[in-house]
Amino acid sequence: MNFYPINHEAVFEDIEKFDYPNRKIGVIAHIENDKGEILLQQRGVKSRDENGIYEDIGGKVDTDDFSFKQAIIREIKEEAGDDVKLEFNGNSIGIYHCYKNNINWIFVIYFVKYINGTIKIMESDKCLGYKFFTYKEAINSDLVTESCKYLIKSIRNNYKC
Repeated sequence: MNFYPINHEAVFEDIEKFDYPNRKIGVIAHIENDKGEILLQQRGVKSRDENGIYEDIGGKVDTDDFSFKQAIIREIKEEAGDDVKLEFNGNSIGIYHCYKNNINWIFVIYFVKYINGTIKIMESDKCLGYKFFTYKEAINSDLVTESCKYLIKSIRNNYKC
C-alpha cells in the first residue's frame, strides 16, 4: 500500500505512471463531519470482498466518467443517495495504490465534508449501513479494513483536515 499526496485535480495522465498488471482505477471519498469523525460504510454480502467490514465510500471509475470528480460524485449518489449534503474541499488530495485479490487498485482520493442530510443505503446487497468513527475508533477497530486504516492514517499525516 502506498499513498501519494497531490496538490492538483488528478487527471487520467496522473494514473498512467502506475503501470501495473491487472490494474483497476477507482475513486474514494474520505468523508468527515464537523467533529472530525470519519464516515464509513459496512460492506454487504454482495460486495467484492471484506463483507461485514467498514470502508470508505468509493468504487471503480466507469468508462463514461469524464473525470475522477464526476466518478466520485456518481459513486456517492449510488451508495448514499442524493439527500446528503456534502462539500468537496478542493481538488483530489492523493493517489492510493493497494494490491487486493490479485488486483492493483489505483484510487484517486477526495476529502469531503459532511454538512447534513440523510445517508441512505442505496445498495442493500453491497452495504449494511453507515457509521461515523472517531480517528482512534477507526484505527483501533477490528471492523475497519486494514487498507482503510492505512488510508485514514495517510490522509491524517499528509493533509490538514
